[in-house]
Amino acid sequence: MKSWKDPRSPWGRQLRFDDHEFESMMDEMRGRTGDESFVPGKGVDVELVLLRAIGTEADYVDLPTNVLGRTIFSDDGGVKIEVSRLLSDEAEVDSLARRRLRTTLAHECGHVVCHQSLFIQDTESLSLFSPSQVAAHLVARQPIMCRSEGIGGAGYRGEWWEFQANRCMAALLLPRRMVGDSVRRRLADGGFKTGEDCIRVGHGQMLIEQIADEYDVSQTATLYRLQALGFIPTGAQTQMRLID
Repeated sequence: MKSWKDPRSPWGRQLRFDDHEFESMMDEMRGRTGDESFVPGKGVDVELVLLRAIGTEADYVDLPTNVLGRTIFSDDGGVKIEVSRLLSDEAEVDSLARRRLRTTLAHECGHVVCHQSLFIQDTESLSLFSPSQVAAHLVARQPIMCRSEGIGGAGYRGEWWEFQANRCMAALLLPRRMVGDSVRRRLADGGFKTGEDCIRVGHGQMLIEQIADEYDVSQTATLYRLQALGFIPTGAQTQMRLID
């Protein structure tokens, strides 16, 4: 992780992670959880990861319209994750809502892992300022990070913290090594050397559906992940009708 001062950031500084860091951080989260963190067809148990690796559970509450989840940080490093009660209720009866709930939990997990340091109060530094300056600083820190309906694979408008949380989400729900093994196995079973070969003969959508079902994530999230891992070329979604 790298950190530098950034006056445009809500916290006065910006964080940067290399690609491999997202993978290693989420591998560590699952590793702390144990072998039962993943079940084929049910995917990674995100709630178990939150409980065992971070020591917290999500609270299901009424949230503002279009807000799926949020993480509230305290100055002592504590966190509180809140998730839309409406989304949770829908997830009980609808598979698409269940997958949105899972990605929301994983997104908030990403905020905790990547961004907790932004909110821990540096009491020694703050003691150099007047009470009014300290108060202004704490207000500017924005101790809440929200996941809204519109946060997706692109178009972050400079919200680097949301991009990073989504990178963690993908790495947690669709682990690089496990997904790689799953894709290569399915390609071999179908007699394909590459994902591009699979798409060329019209079986790309089936591959996406099979991986999405195995890891219980949306087909769109699966497509983005397989593109990021190099199994499917960018732009291939134009040949598919994904159901999310």
